[in-house]
Amino acid sequence: MGTVLILVGMMFFTTGAETAMTPMGERIGTAMAKTKKLGVVITLSFLLGFIITVSEPDLQVLASQVPSVPNLILILSVACGVGVFLVVSLLRMLFSIALPPLLVGCYAVVFLLAFFVPPEFLAVAFDSGGVTTGPMTAAFLLPLAQGACTAVGGNMVTDAFGVVAMVAMTPLITIQVMGLAAKLMQRRKTETAAPAAFADMDENAIIEL
Repeated sequence: MGTVLILVGMMFFTTGAETAMTPMGERIGTAMAKTKKLGVVITLSFLLGFIITVSEPDLQVLASQVPSVPNLILILSVACGVGVFLVVSLLRMLFSIALPPLLVGCYAVVFLLAFFVPPEFLAVAFDSGGVTTGPMTAAFLLPLAQGACTAVGGNMVTDAFGVVAMVAMTPLITIQVMGLAAKLMQRRKTETAAPAAFADMDENAIIEL
Protein backbone atom coordinates (compact mmCIF):
# COMPACT_ATOMS: atom_id res chain seq x y z
CA MET A 1 0.00 0.00 0.00
CA GLY A 2 2.84 2.36 0.87
CA THR A 3 4.50 1.72 -2.49
CA VAL A 4 1.28 2.54 -4.33
CA LEU A 5 0.88 5.80 -2.40
CA ILE A 6 4.48 6.77 -3.17
CA LEU A 7 4.00 6.11 -6.89
CA VAL A 8 0.76 8.10 -6.96
CA GLY A 9 2.35 10.94 -5.01
CA MET A 10 5.37 11.08 -7.33
CA MET A 11 3.07 11.06 -10.35
CA PHE A 12 1.07 14.03 -9.06
CA PHE A 13 4.24 15.86 -7.97
CA THR A 14 5.94 15.43 -11.35
CA THR A 15 2.80 16.42 -13.24
CA GLY A 16 2.30 19.48 -11.04
CA ALA A 17 5.94 20.52 -11.35
CA GLU A 18 5.87 20.29 -15.14
CA THR A 19 2.48 21.97 -15.45
CA ALA A 20 3.40 24.89 -13.20
CA MET A 21 7.16 25.31 -13.59
CA THR A 22 7.52 24.95 -17.37
CA PRO A 23 5.29 27.88 -18.45
CA MET A 24 6.50 29.93 -15.50
CA GLY A 25 10.15 29.43 -16.46
CA GLU A 26 9.51 30.29 -20.09
CA ARG A 27 7.67 33.51 -19.24
CA ILE A 28 10.29 34.62 -16.73
CA GLY A 29 13.09 33.92 -19.21
CA THR A 30 11.31 35.92 -21.91
CA ALA A 31 10.62 38.88 -19.61
CA MET A 32 14.15 38.82 -18.21
CA ALA A 33 15.79 38.86 -21.64
CA LYS A 34 13.49 41.61 -22.93
CA THR A 35 14.77 44.02 -20.26
CA LYS A 36 18.17 44.00 -22.05
CA LYS A 37 19.81 44.94 -18.76
CA LEU A 38 22.86 42.85 -17.92
CA GLY A 39 22.57 43.50 -14.18
CA VAL A 40 18.96 42.31 -14.12
CA VAL A 41 19.81 39.16 -16.06
CA ILE A 42 22.76 38.30 -13.79
CA THR A 43 20.93 39.00 -10.53
CA LEU A 44 17.68 37.25 -11.42
CA SER A 45 19.34 34.21 -12.99
CA PHE A 46 21.54 33.69 -9.92
CA LEU A 47 18.60 34.05 -7.52
CA LEU A 48 16.38 31.75 -9.59
CA GLY A 49 19.10 29.12 -9.86
CA PHE A 50 19.75 29.30 -6.13
CA ILE A 51 16.09 29.10 -5.09
CA ILE A 52 15.11 26.34 -7.49
CA THR A 53 18.08 24.21 -6.37
CA VAL A 54 17.32 24.63 -2.67
CA SER A 55 13.76 23.46 -3.37
CA GLU A 56 14.94 20.42 -5.34
CA PRO A 57 13.78 17.31 -3.39
CA ASP A 58 16.53 15.09 -4.80
CA LEU A 59 19.19 17.35 -3.29
CA GLN A 60 17.46 17.31 0.09
CA VAL A 61 17.49 13.52 0.07
CA LEU A 62 21.16 13.33 -0.92
CA ALA A 63 22.18 15.85 1.75
CA SER A 64 20.49 13.77 4.45
CA GLN A 65 22.47 10.70 3.39
CA VAL A 66 25.95 12.26 3.39
CA PRO A 67 27.42 12.10 6.92
CA SER A 68 30.76 13.72 6.03
CA VAL A 69 29.23 17.07 4.99
CA PRO A 70 26.63 19.04 6.98
CA ASN A 71 23.28 19.20 5.20
CA LEU A 72 23.05 22.99 5.05
CA ILE A 73 26.61 23.42 3.75
CA LEU A 74 26.08 20.84 1.01
CA ILE A 75 22.77 22.34 -0.11
CA LEU A 76 24.00 25.94 -0.06
CA SER A 77 27.24 25.15 -1.89
CA VAL A 78 25.41 23.31 -4.67
CA ALA A 79 22.74 26.04 -4.87
CA CYS A 80 25.33 28.82 -5.14
CA GLY A 81 27.16 26.87 -7.81
CA VAL A 82 23.98 26.34 -9.82
CA GLY A 83 23.22 30.05 -9.58
CA VAL A 84 26.67 30.97 -10.88
CA PHE A 85 26.57 28.48 -13.73
CA LEU A 86 23.05 29.53 -14.70
CA VAL A 87 24.42 33.07 -15.05
CA VAL A 88 27.24 31.70 -17.21
CA SER A 89 24.76 29.74 -19.34
CA LEU A 90 22.52 32.73 -20.00
CA LEU A 91 25.48 35.01 -20.73
CA ARG A 92 26.78 32.39 -23.16
CA MET A 93 23.43 32.50 -24.92
CA LEU A 94 23.18 36.29 -24.96
CA PHE A 95 26.71 36.76 -26.28
CA SER A 96 26.60 33.73 -28.64
CA ILE A 97 29.53 31.91 -27.01
CA ALA A 98 30.09 28.34 -28.21
CA LEU A 99 29.19 25.58 -25.72
CA PRO A 100 31.97 22.99 -26.44
CA PRO A 101 34.92 25.14 -25.22
CA LEU A 102 33.08 25.90 -21.98
CA LEU A 103 32.29 22.24 -21.33
CA VAL A 104 35.80 21.08 -22.16
CA GLY A 105 37.39 23.75 -19.97
CA CYS A 106 35.12 23.10 -17.01
CA TYR A 107 35.50 19.32 -17.20
CA ALA A 108 39.27 19.78 -17.37
CA VAL A 109 39.01 21.64 -14.05
CA VAL A 110 36.78 18.86 -12.68
CA PHE A 111 39.24 16.06 -13.44
CA LEU A 112 42.21 18.14 -12.31
CA LEU A 113 40.57 18.73 -8.92
CA ALA A 114 39.79 15.00 -8.65
CA PHE A 115 43.50 14.26 -8.13
CA PHE A 116 43.68 16.39 -4.97
CA VAL A 117 40.25 16.01 -3.34
CA PRO A 118 39.60 13.53 -0.48
CA PRO A 119 37.74 10.41 -1.73
CA GLU A 120 34.60 11.08 0.32
CA PHE A 121 34.13 14.49 -1.28
CA LEU A 122 34.87 13.14 -4.74
CA ALA A 123 32.09 10.55 -4.54
CA VAL A 124 29.59 13.08 -3.19
CA ALA A 125 30.49 15.58 -5.94
CA PHE A 126 29.77 13.16 -8.78
CA ASP A 127 26.55 11.94 -7.18
CA SER A 128 25.40 15.53 -6.66
CA GLY A 129 25.63 16.15 -10.39
CA GLY A 130 22.60 13.94 -10.96
CA VAL A 131 20.37 15.48 -8.32
CA THR A 132 20.63 18.95 -9.87
CA THR A 133 18.69 17.70 -12.90
CA GLY A 134 15.66 16.61 -10.89
CA PRO A 135 11.99 17.37 -11.59
CA MET A 136 12.09 20.93 -10.24
CA THR A 137 15.36 22.03 -11.84
CA ALA A 138 14.94 20.55 -15.31
CA ALA A 139 11.28 21.60 -15.54
CA PHE A 140 12.18 25.22 -14.81
CA LEU A 141 15.69 25.99 -16.08
CA LEU A 142 15.36 24.60 -19.60
CA PRO A 143 12.13 26.56 -20.33
CA LEU A 144 13.81 29.59 -18.75
CA ALA A 145 16.65 29.35 -21.27
CA GLN A 146 14.21 28.70 -24.12
CA GLY A 147 12.16 31.77 -23.22
CA ALA A 148 15.26 33.96 -23.04
CA CYS A 149 16.51 32.56 -26.34
CA THR A 150 13.21 33.31 -28.04
CA ALA A 151 13.21 36.86 -26.68
CA VAL A 152 16.65 37.68 -28.09
CA GLY A 153 16.03 35.87 -31.38
CA GLY A 154 18.68 33.20 -30.86
CA ASN A 155 18.95 29.68 -32.19
CA MET A 156 16.88 27.40 -29.97
CA VAL A 157 18.99 24.31 -30.63
CA THR A 158 22.48 25.78 -30.23
CA ASP A 159 21.75 28.48 -27.65
CA ALA A 160 18.94 27.36 -25.35
CA PHE A 161 20.02 23.74 -24.95
CA GLY A 162 23.12 23.10 -22.91
CA VAL A 163 21.96 24.86 -19.75
CA VAL A 164 21.21 21.52 -18.07
CA ALA A 165 24.69 20.26 -18.98
CA MET A 166 26.24 23.32 -17.37
CA VAL A 167 24.06 23.03 -14.27
CA ALA A 168 24.75 19.30 -13.87
CA MET A 169 28.48 20.05 -13.88
CA THR A 170 28.13 22.57 -11.03
CA PRO A 171 28.40 20.21 -8.03
CA LEU A 172 31.41 18.49 -9.57
CA ILE A 173 33.31 21.75 -9.12
CA THR A 174 31.73 23.29 -6.01
CA ILE A 175 31.81 20.13 -3.86
CA GLN A 176 35.39 19.35 -4.89
CA VAL A 177 36.50 22.92 -4.14
CA MET A 178 34.83 22.59 -0.74
CA GLY A 179 36.62 19.28 -0.15
CA LEU A 180 39.96 20.74 -1.19
CA ALA A 181 39.44 23.68 1.17
CA ALA A 182 38.58 21.29 4.02
CA LYS A 183 41.71 19.26 3.29
CA LEU A 184 43.95 22.33 3.34
CA MET A 185 42.36 23.62 6.56
CA GLN A 186 42.85 20.24 8.23
CA ARG A 187 46.49 20.15 7.13
CA ARG A 188 47.10 23.67 8.43
CA LYS A 189 45.43 22.81 11.73
CA THR A 190 47.65 19.73 12.09
CA GLU A 191 50.81 21.69 11.33
CA THR A 192 50.00 24.36 13.91
CA ALA A 193 48.96 21.84 16.57
CA ALA A 194 52.32 20.02 16.65
CA PRO A 195 54.52 23.05 17.57
CA ALA A 196 51.95 24.16 20.13
CA ALA A 197 52.17 20.78 21.87
CA PHE A 198 55.97 21.01 22.21
CA ALA A 199 55.78 24.66 23.34
CA ASP A 200 53.95 23.64 26.53
CA MET A 201 56.72 21.23 27.55
CA ASP A 202 59.52 22.12 29.92
CA GLU A 203 62.84 22.73 28.21
CA ASN A 204 64.52 20.08 30.36
CA ALA A 205 61.90 17.45 29.65
CA ILE A 206 63.06 14.17 28.13
CA ILE A 207 61.18 13.05 25.07
CA GLU A 208 60.89 9.27 24.73
CA LEU A 209 60.94 8.02 21.14
